[in-house]
Amino acid sequence: MQLTDVPFGMQLVQQAGWNQLEADWHRAMALHPEGCFVATRAGTPVAGTPVAGTPVAGAPAGTVTTCIFGRVAWIAMVLVDVSARNQGIGKKLMEHAIGHLDNLGIETLRLDATVFGKGLYEKLGFQEEYEVVRMKGVAKMPDKIDEEAMPWTLDTPASPILDLDLRITDTHREVFLHALLRSSACYYSMFEDGLAYACSRKGRNAVQLGPVIASTPEAGRQISDVMLHHFNGMPVFADIPVPNKAALRWARSNGLEEQRRFIRMYRGKKLNDSPELIWASSGPEKG
Repeated sequence: MQLTDVPFGMQLVQQAGWNQLEADWHRAMALHPEGCFVATRAGTPVAGTPVAGTPVAGAPAGTVTTCIFGRVAWIAMVLVDVSARNQGIGKKLMEHAIGHLDNLGIETLRLDATVFGKGLYEKLGFQEEYEVVRMKGVAKMPDKIDEEAMPWTLDTPASPILDLDLRITDTHREVFLHALLRSSACYYSMFEDGLAYACSRKGRNAVQLGPVIASTPEAGRQISDVMLHHFNGMPVFADIPVPNKAALRWARSNGLEEQRRFIRMYRGKKLNDSPELIWASSGPEKG
């Protein structure tokens, strides 16, 4: 994939009704440029002007991205153009991505699957871990927020925050989190009840809240309230792991409703993460 392929990627996002912006494609290519791929239609291009609606050999047909965090990699953005579906292109994209990561010796592959993709991923060796619920609504300013939350910027001493993220996710995500800090609203807190942080990113349909990580349920509630305060009146998504019952209760109590579900899956070595302390994932792209 090249930067010139981003308009095609956005076309696929719009077809699927997904939430990504061009910035998300750019971030994926910046994090692992040799691991983002475009499928093209087979055959030899025909000279002359093609008939309208006729598939053109060599034209893009689908995408997949990969992102490596040490021994862990995420596969995402598996999208196929509506005119090229049901031809095995999604499977070929996945096989190519898996082969790329296997050749690099990656121990664990992860992805968030829709119900439509779960069967394919199982055939490719992925196993189910747990469900993630997308909660959707309009952010409403809480009656009270704790004033101890502080903006997390590139100048913030981040070792405790990054240590917390590693402990909860079992994944080295420093480069990804620093990429979010350059363009997104992020906060952290060191409440008496525990350490927490929350990030966000803009989307086509709503602000994606996440990742949000907290060492205790009370710290998670407090930092999540800060995010609702910051985005007051704006549509928001929060992808919450089902094992985090406290986060789901918080979301419903603040007027968020379930929109859809994903199935978090893995291939290879299973990680020892703590989904009950993940208040929102970063989205299906990178967990």
